[in-house]
Amino acid sequence: MFLIYSLLFTLGLVVMGPYYLWRRRARFSREELRERFGFLPARMAQDSAGAVWVHAVSVGETLAVAKLIGDVARRYPEKKIFLSHVTPAGREAGERRAPNVAGRFYLPFDWAWSVRRTVGTIRPGVLLVAETELWPNLLRLAKASGARVGLVNARISDRSFRRYRIFRSLFGRILDSVDCVCAQTSRDAERFEAIGMKAERVVVTGNLKFDAAPARESELADVLRAAFQAAGRGPVLIAASTMTGEENRVMDAWRIVRMKFPDALLILAPRHPVRFDGVARTVAAAGSTLVRRSELGPLAEGQPAELESADIFLLDSIGELAGLFPVADVVFVGGSLVPTGGHNLLEPAFSSKPILFGPHMANFRDVAELFLSEEAAIQAPDAEALGRNVVELFSDAPRRNALGGRARWLVAQQAGATERTLEQIKPWLDASIPAAARP
Repeated sequence: MFLIYSLLFTLGLVVMGPYYLWRRRARFSREELRERFGFLPARMAQDSAGAVWVHAVSVGETLAVAKLIGDVARRYPEKKIFLSHVTPAGREAGERRAPNVAGRFYLPFDWAWSVRRTVGTIRPGVLLVAETELWPNLLRLAKASGARVGLVNARISDRSFRRYRIFRSLFGRILDSVDCVCAQTSRDAERFEAIGMKAERVVVTGNLKFDAAPARESELADVLRAAFQAAGRGPVLIAASTMTGEENRVMDAWRIVRMKFPDALLILAPRHPVRFDGVARTVAAAGSTLVRRSELGPLAEGQPAELESADIFLLDSIGELAGLFPVADVVFVGGSLVPTGGHNLLEPAFSSKPILFGPHMANFRDVAELFLSEEAAIQAPDAEALGRNVVELFSDAPRRNALGGRARWLVAQQAGATERTLEQIKPWLDASIPAAARP
């Protein structure tokens, strides 16, 4: 089975590789290519036997496991911790939120020989995979090396569940290599069991993202707040992590807002850097005035004059969005007016901001339902409703404060997943280095 999988993986890489390269709009560095083929720096092999290897594919997963990594490092200072990613944005997030790991690298392509080379270098005693990265050769060969293998903050989306059920026998064999699934919700736990995971290996520990540390308010936030106040601009809406086809709908909603609040400002933050230029053209075509983050001079030079008259501030940068939420009066969480599954609600909730999202929240289904049930967010079915809701919230400061306060309270109430996850993996961390992992 694994040979057939490897052949199909190779075929998929050949077919999809050009598209992936186009999406990135950047070449792989020599260092990244070496890591993708399993060639890690020699220094990572020094005293690494029994290490903890954490894999977090991109930004969201990295933010979720950052506190878990920090707690493991504090409680087990003698253990080396390695952090791997698939995307450059994930790696950048790891550098910010988990700076003290022994090493970080890109996940090797899931061929047996490249995975075996990586496993042989760092000789992990524990492999923790965030959410649902079911790479068959990675899980199988880590397990074969003597490592304990766990899925943490594990979840299965509606779309993935339909696909996994069709190939239940295949995924059952893949999950044989997993010692424990720490699921976000009881529904996720049931889904793992339905695709072949043994029930005694599944435990509900909650969502690690509720334990994430809030991002610090950024220098950019200070600059924008001062510029807005000096120009008499506001209130402020942030449209966070918008996706393809969504900006036009946000602009439709924004026209409704501007009719009532002509001095209001929109901070528009597209999800993927490759789309920044296209979004700028979309905004210009809609007749709005725009200033781009990339066009601002050095922040130390004072308040950007461009912000005095612009309708929209385009955040065409990476890693600054979370630090801007304190500037907002209302936050719209993108990816939800178009059927892409939505994005994380928790970062604006950490900042006690009133949150709006659209009808498409499949990727964050349980969190969205929880926020709605506790009246800690508002769901808008379309762009017109989004515009009306923003107007209502801009007009009603007590309601804004109450909605944002409930969001922050809810995050605090749901905390504790990190400690529950640590309890599950503690025996692995306490154990001596497995014989198979020794030099």
